[in-house]
Amino acid sequence: MKKIFFLFIVVSIFAINANAQVTIGSKDAPTAGAVLELKSAELGFLPTRVSLTGPSNPAPLPAHVQGMVVFNTNATDSLQVGLYYNLGSKWVALSSTPFTNENWFYMPSIVIDVSGTGGTIDLYDEYKKQLNTNSGAGSLVVNSTGAPAKALATIPAAADLYYYVTAYDDRVFEDITITAAGVMTYKIVTGATADDATFMNIVFVEK
Repeated sequence: MKKIFFLFIVVSIFAINANAQVTIGSKDAPTAGAVLELKSAELGFLPTRVSLTGPSNPAPLPAHVQGMVVFNTNATDSLQVGLYYNLGSKWVALSSTPFTNENWFYMPSIVIDVSGTGGTIDLYDEYKKQLNTNSGAGSLVVNSTGAPAKALATIPAAADLYYYVTAYDDRVFEDITITAAGVMTYKIVTGATADDATFMNIVFVEK
């Protein structure tokens, strides 16, 4: 009897492996090309619910796995509550608006001191201050009637951005460098004065 039962298990496993496509919720065959199909007119698919800590941090999962999908329950400056998928190096929110892998945007306008010999500016901090700080709390935001206190409820973390100076006035600025965290250091060209009209274009790109 044990031999017959063992043979039945082996045959069953072989049959499952021979037909790798599976339908859950129905006896119908899955759609061609689908390894797994869920079918129900009354029930939904419930993904795992986890508390992510940041786009570039795989936690609480042990590592980034390309294609992994989770529902994030932890809202932070750089994350929103909702579905996220993993690109293999970071978490990306599933959105109704299509995004490419190259999201970029200009930094909001800021005042750069050109009266001395140079200086240091935390570009990310200035960006966050203007767009992700509650109005009335030291930010530069003045909101219209009924608008949220923050211009952007979620923003990428500093480490999840690349920083570029795409153009600048070389009569005024020189030796510009930017750290991986978005801190820019610059020098003022000898002879330039505070009265010189000038410009600098700064672009942020999501990793």
